[in-house]
Order: sequence, then C-alpha cells, then structure tokens
Amino acid sequence: MNHSIAILLLVPVAAWAQTANNPPDPEAAAGGGAAFRPYCTPCHGVRGEGGRGPDLTRGVYSAGDKDADLFRTIANGVPGTEMPGFAADLRDEDIRRIVAFIRSIARHDVAGIPGDKAKGEKLFWDKGGCGACHVVGGRGGRMGPELTRIGPQRSPQYLRDAVLAPSKDILPGSATITVTRRDGTKLVGVERGYDNFSAQLMDVAGNYYSFLKSDVQSATRGTRSLMPDQYGRLFTPAEIDDLLAYLVSLRGAEAAR
Repeated sequence: MNHSIAILLLVPVAAWAQTANNPPDPEAAAGGGAAFRPYCTPCHGVRGEGGRGPDLTRGVYSAGDKDADLFRTIANGVPGTEMPGFAADLRDEDIRRIVAFIRSIARHDVAGIPGDKAKGEKLFWDKGGCGACHVVGGRGGRMGPELTRIGPQRSPQYLRDAVLAPSKDILPGSATITVTRRDGTKLVGVERGYDNFSAQLMDVAGNYYSFLKSDVQSATRGTRSLMPDQYGRLFTPAEIDDLLAYLVSLRGAEAAR
C-alpha cells in the first residue's frame, strides 16, 4: 500500500481516538444499538447487561475507560480472552457508534451489588474450598479458570449462575474429559486440549495428561462441569451474595491502582 494513502486512512481514527470521552450522541447511540445487536449480544446480552461477557451497563471496562480504549477493544479484541476483534467486519464509523451506544447505557452503579466482600473472601477460601481449583493472585489450584480479574470479565448474574448451576454454560476449553485406558481404568479432568487424534486434561490434583486416542479405549468430552453443583445448598442466600461481592471485586493489579 502507498504509505501516504495509509497515513490518510489512519488520520480520522487517530484524531478521534486522541479526543476526550465524547458525550453519547443520541443519534449515534441509536445506530450503535443496531450494530451492537448482531455482533455483541451473544456475549454481552441484548441490553448490554452481560452474560459470558462483562456487564457493560456498569460503566467499568477492563481494557480502559476512554473512548479510544473502547474503540480499540472492539476493533482489535483482547488477546488471551474470548473477545474477538471486529475491524474486518465493521467500519470505523460503526465502531464509533457502538462506543456511543455503550456510553449511553452505562449506569455507573457498581456499588449497588449486595453482599460483604470480606466475608465472601473468607467463604471462598474456607467453607467453599474454591481455592482448590481456582487461582486468585497467584494462590490456589489451576484446574479451574483463574479468577484474579474475573470481576470486570463476567457479569454478576453470570457469576451467580456459575456458582449455582456450573453446567449451565461450559466455557471453551473447560469441558470434562474422560479417558478410559486399555486396562479399563479411567481418568477424569478438565480439558486442556482435544481434537480428532488426541486428548489432554488436568485432574483435580493438578496433574497433566496427554493421550493419543489410538492408544486408549476411549476419550470423550462431556457437557457437565466438574465444578460441584452443591453451593446452593452449602451456602445461605446471604453467603451467596457475599461470595459474589468478593468475585465482582476481583480486578487483579487494576484494583491496586
């Protein structure tokens, strides 16, 4: 590409990105809502209240709070997460409209989440035993997903469902793998890799295994989570609120700033 043409193409985006946060324009927000629905609702919900993706109505964004941060996140995605980039599918103007829509639905009411996070932290490590499978700040087991920054990554309702009904939504790469060896013994763990020829898993003790399917009796991927579904019985409703308050508060290094 001619370098002068490339620079000209980048100027409108760069100029817009360097400005301060813009008050959401109602017309742009309406257009952004139309673009938001097909691309963003599968993870963020029809109203932006979250699901597998963060609740955008809270006005707290893990990749940055400036308009330029939101534009970059939508365009390029977030490496290492389930957030893809849409630069190939959306025009810059459409992305700017989505940013305006996201601004228009933000309520900034994070403090409205019930529960005592200090009590929730104690429940997480003690009564719930959640640290046996989940890492927070470098502490804990690694069979389940790391939760160090789970607060801005998932909506409060999604986290509640994950605690009370863990098999409701199995994240990619978190399925249950069952391998039956040729001698009939079985190994069960969380997926670390699975294709037509091999299976990799991690068991509850943190041991990693890899098998060629041709070397075992069977290797299957299940749709039921290994996370216990007993927490609705183990915890009182107030304790569930406390645990969720703790999980929502987990923002990693961001919390220390």
